[in-house]
Amino acid sequence: MLATLRSIVESVAQQPTLNEALTRFVFMVKEAMNTECCSIYFADYSKDNFILMASDGLNPEAIGHFSVGFTEGLVGLVAQREEPINIAHAQSHPRFKHAPEVNEEGFNAFLSVPVVHQRKVLGVIVVQQRVARVFSHDEESFLITLSAQLASQLAHAEIQSLLTHEASSHQTSVLKGVSSTPGIAIGEAFVVLPKLEFSSVDSQKVADPQSQRSLFLQAVAATRQEFHVLANTLSEHIPKEALAVFDVYQQLLDARSLGLQVEQQLAEGWCAKSALKHVIESLVSQFNEMHDPYIKERAADVKDIGLRILHHLMATEHAVKVYPENTILVTHTLLPSMLADIPKERLKGVVSVQGAANSHASILTRAMGVPAIWGIEDIPLLQLDAKDIILDAYSGRVYISPSHSLRQEYEQLRHQDSALHDKFEAEHALESVTLDGEQVSLLLNAGLDLSTEQMTAHYCDGVGLYRTESWFMQKGQFPTQSEQEKWYREVLSRYHPDPVVMRTLDIGGDKVLEYFDIKEENPFLGWRGIRVSLDHPEIFLDQIKAMIKANVGLGNLRIMLPMVSHTDEIDEAQLLIEQAYFELQDEWADQFLLVDKPEMGVMLEVPSSVYLLKDWAEKIDFCSVGSNDLTQYLLAVDRNNTQVAELFDPYHPSVLRVLNQIANSCQDIELPFSLCGELGGEPEGAILLVAMGYRRLSMNILSLNKVKWVLRRLRVEDMELLLNDCLVQSSVKQVHRLLRSFMIKHGFSELLYHSK
Repeated sequence: MLATLRSIVESVAQQPTLNEALTRFVFMVKEAMNTECCSIYFADYSKDNFILMASDGLNPEAIGHFSVGFTEGLVGLVAQREEPINIAHAQSHPRFKHAPEVNEEGFNAFLSVPVVHQRKVLGVIVVQQRVARVFSHDEESFLITLSAQLASQLAHAEIQSLLTHEASSHQTSVLKGVSSTPGIAIGEAFVVLPKLEFSSVDSQKVADPQSQRSLFLQAVAATRQEFHVLANTLSEHIPKEALAVFDVYQQLLDARSLGLQVEQQLAEGWCAKSALKHVIESLVSQFNEMHDPYIKERAADVKDIGLRILHHLMATEHAVKVYPENTILVTHTLLPSMLADIPKERLKGVVSVQGAANSHASILTRAMGVPAIWGIEDIPLLQLDAKDIILDAYSGRVYISPSHSLRQEYEQLRHQDSALHDKFEAEHALESVTLDGEQVSLLLNAGLDLSTEQMTAHYCDGVGLYRTESWFMQKGQFPTQSEQEKWYREVLSRYHPDPVVMRTLDIGGDKVLEYFDIKEENPFLGWRGIRVSLDHPEIFLDQIKAMIKANVGLGNLRIMLPMVSHTDEIDEAQLLIEQAYFELQDEWADQFLLVDKPEMGVMLEVPSSVYLLKDWAEKIDFCSVGSNDLTQYLLAVDRNNTQVAELFDPYHPSVLRVLNQIANSCQDIELPFSLCGELGGEPEGAILLVAMGYRRLSMNILSLNKVKWVLRRLRVEDMELLLNDCLVQSSVKQVHRLLRSFMIKHGFSELLYHSK
């Protein structure tokens, strides 16, 4: 049964169009279940009905034309209930809808399951038989399993079909994702694929097959040369018989094997990438169906060869490409190196399939002020390359090939955005003080966009979080102590005399060093932050010494430890900091040179830290809430997982109550506290935090003036009334409703487009 399931899924995935995929699907399901009819209906939410998209057994002329309403018939009932229906006499069921045009009068047995993807019913699968019987539990289980496996594939195919239709009809397509960095971008898509997969390639035909044949032959020649170099490089290090694999690879590249099949696809009009995709996926499928283990393993070899040829095809195409004037970067997984490669004046927006609005990659785009959207459905990215795009990073929408009127509308919105930014900017030199005279220090989260932070010092009251790992991530090896000292000295001098809170090396999770690879099944609950530093005291001591030396004569350094969850971690870190301090005192035994011992604090990111604050009060000098990770751990939501991204919400009542508890505890034990998560950079978040008692908020540079502008127009007592209402709510929706009403009541409705 499992082999049959896999065979159907793989076969459907290989079909070049949605219609062909569905036709193949109903045929294979009918054969596998030994029944007389299989049909699939797709939901059309614009018309509130289900359309018969494919059938093997019903009237072929009804396909694409027959529809049934969302609340009509057995198909509608399956979708409404979102569960299977299995009955022996379908026509006697009260919800049965007689439809002569589909010719289903002779069928009695009826089994149907919904196709659901991310809580949305995409369609309904139906199998029917003339003999009146209830389908067995195994048959029902088979169809349910098949539906679950195919849901994402059909969603993928639906979007691909939508984009293909847009290309042929010049209509605008809309994709939905999760907003990250707010803003609007209008430009041209530039697709970057760090890891090529055939799933990223869409099937397209071309008018000039000869040019595609030339591209393919060039790519094959480059792949041959690549294998030749590899064989020569390895010849001195591995046995001669092991090198025979490269001979096999060269044979597979021969025109009489792989090449001949691709040539046939090219002759049918497919482009080089599509032809290669069809052949490789077909061969891999054939090898996987073999029972001989040795032959099955050859599937990996074929795929490897195919991907290498695809890589050279892409390299040839991109060799002549330049970044457009208005580049919108489209990628599967955003890497910092991608942002660094594009001239800053040309980068207007980012669209990423993987990732979420609170990932560190997202924080990076926020620091750069580049509108970004994450979690777009897994689509064939290459189909977007060079297309005109509008990025609405307020509502999380990506418009492909927008109409002239839509472009004009968004040009106007972008103009309004700019005017609002100017309004905030006009008050950057004014104090951050509420209407009733309460001073709030607005600090900077720095260290991400190293190229532009020289200009930020006059905007803020210091740095509440300096991410030192950013320097490490730009190097090819661990930086020396002297290199670090130079970096830290520049930063401390830039913001002097205002305080700079430097976080010690915080790697792990979604922050990795190429030269210090950490591979874990669950990295966010693994080896990261202070755990790495304490396991490698030589790295930690080097960093602490560099910080202390950089601080000599300035005195504005504060050191903060990330991801602390145990009291022992504070004790061990303190001993190492003491060691570094005393060693430097001995090293610099100079009566004119005073080596300051900086204050030390911790980040509150792990729920356990909230309950240990009173125990830590005499050990640390301050604390700062990392609301991003704290929210992640409280709600058990991986903030990089697009499937659960919508569950990550720092306005969740439980998160607000914990933040309020931290403020109360710190005030009781007289421990200085602040917040350095993204929540403080949102006007609504800042309002609630000030009401809780937070008077030091750290945020990205783009949020500083906006938050200041809002706080200067409010009274703390009004904020406290709002907070009290929010804290007693039981759902995040209720909290957002209260926040929205508050913003409208106090004249901030122009800021609310962000939440549309």
